[in-house]
Amino acid sequence: MVRSPSFTLLLPLLLMGTLTLVSAQECSDDPATSLVDQLVGLVGERAGRACDVCSGVMMTKVEGVSAEVSAAKEEHQKELGDVRELVRGVQEESRREREGILASLVAAQGDREAVRESLALAEERTNVKMEELMSEIAAVSQDANNNLTAVAQQLRSDIEHVKTMLENIQTFIKGGARTSRDAPSTCAENQVMLASMGYLAPVESGKYENNTDCSWVIERPLGYKIKITWLMFALERCTDCKCDYVEIWDGTTTKELIGGRRFCGYLDPPTMTSTSNRVEIKFHSNSAGNYAGFKIKYESLED
Repeated sequence: MVRSPSFTLLLPLLLMGTLTLVSAQECSDDPATSLVDQLVGLVGERAGRACDVCSGVMMTKVEGVSAEVSAAKEEHQKELGDVRELVRGVQEESRREREGILASLVAAQGDREAVRESLALAEERTNVKMEELMSEIAAVSQDANNNLTAVAQQLRSDIEHVKTMLENIQTFIKGGARTSRDAPSTCAENQVMLASMGYLAPVESGKYENNTDCSWVIERPLGYKIKITWLMFALERCTDCKCDYVEIWDGTTTKELIGGRRFCGYLDPPTMTSTSNRVEIKFHSNSAGNYAGFKIKYESLED
């Protein structure tokens, strides 16, 4: 801002100018009075003009500064508007981010709930499977115990049968019986046949003797049966086979005649299979008449 000149500096200049402009006519009447009046008038006019000039400069400066202030204010308002717009953008972006984070949190919460439900369902299924497995294990254990009990009972039964068979063999041996693996096995009492397959006959060839009693015991392990096939048959024939005959006994303690009767005459008996693992064959001849006898093939059959 340009400052106006000091009045004390301007006064001598104004006075000098005024003196040079005063004419002789103006001071003719009363020089002192006229000069003072003129000086006062001139000084006042010049001072007024100077003030007017200073005031104009000042107004111009003021208007310039006011214009600059207005421009600065407008620029400030524009910048303030830009700042406010930027702030609004940042706030909007922050709001969107908060909403996104909130949505993510909600989704994550939903995922956690889904995971919890899945875990609960999996645990429930696992418990059910475990219960089913425990039931199966209990059933298998019970079956195993039952099977072991059955096996133990079967083993005890097998041992009893073996003991009985050994006792029978010992009894046969003590009674004069003989064991044979040879075929054919001829007439004797209480013979124990040890082979799984063999042949039996009263005599190897020719005719059997009168007043003869022969017996063969065929005993196989449990789970086996005995098949008997007649290869030749010729015995004395009489009513009810009271003369010469052959009997086939099936079983150990409770014995039954296979076919339900004795066999005699000249017709081959049918092929027969025992229901147990033990068969006893008995042959008897009386004192009258003798013939070629019979020949039997026996073999073991697994159940």
